[in-house]
Amino acid sequence: MEKEEKKAKEKKLPKEVSQAILKKIVFNVLKAIGIILYFVILNLAYVRMNRERLIGDIEIFSGTFLVLGLVFLELAYRKDSGEKAITAIEFIVLSLHSLSIMHVISMYKYDFRLYLLTSSYIFAIYYVLKAIIIYTKERKKYLNSLSDISEIVKKDEPIKKEAKKRNKKEENEEIAEVKKEEIKGKTAKNKEKKRVEKVEKENLEEKPKSKRNVKKNKTTKQQEKTSKTGKTTKAKSKTTKTKESKEDTKTKTKVKTKTKPNSKTKSNTKNKTKKEVENND
Repeated sequence: MEKEEKKAKEKKLPKEVSQAILKKIVFNVLKAIGIILYFVILNLAYVRMNRERLIGDIEIFSGTFLVLGLVFLELAYRKDSGEKAITAIEFIVLSLHSLSIMHVISMYKYDFRLYLLTSSYIFAIYYVLKAIIIYTKERKKYLNSLSDISEIVKKDEPIKKEAKKRNKKEENEEIAEVKKEEIKGKTAKNKEKKRVEKVEKENLEEKPKSKRNVKKNKTTKQQEKTSKTGKTTKAKSKTTKTKESKEDTKTKTKVKTKTKPNSKTKSNTKNKTKKEVENND
């Protein structure tokens, strides 16, 4: 008994969850009531108004429903909500139905009042079924959240990434970021190209400079060699000159030494001649 009571308590929905479900059901019931009132107003207008004016009013109502449907579609796309998408589809269907009323009546020769009553009943049945589906779905979701089996199954199952709808703003921002990155990449490539071109130009300018420097170095080396050879030749010439001067001095001294005894002999001969002359006298 206690276990059954616990299970019954667990199956009972809390106030917060039940209030959220009731809000959704009441919203759908109000939609059904509004559509039924719309068809009732059209019935009354068919009795009291002209056909042309009635057709104009139906076109106005269908236009407003179509605009509301498009607005709800835009909101559903931006907020990524399935409920708003369903309401948008409902408004679009209602606008198309209201536009086709006069055409269907004239084609198949239906009674205007019966056609509107049947259409109102169809819409009412749809919203009742929708409320029942919402209630069962929300209840099942709450009960699955209480049980641990679903969590274990989710852990065991592989994770599937679902593609989410993106807002237009986010897409535009992403496109702008991609374009900025492309522009940055292009500027970086251009900068690299310019840098490479500068390096190549510098290398091309440095090559003739290096050749000139090599030539200058060669000429300087040759000049140094020539200067060294000139110095060595000068030194050799100096040494040869000094040697020659020394040899000349030696020869001169020899010559002097040789000439000195000749002078003595001359004086002796002179003296001899003088004596012979005296003896002859």
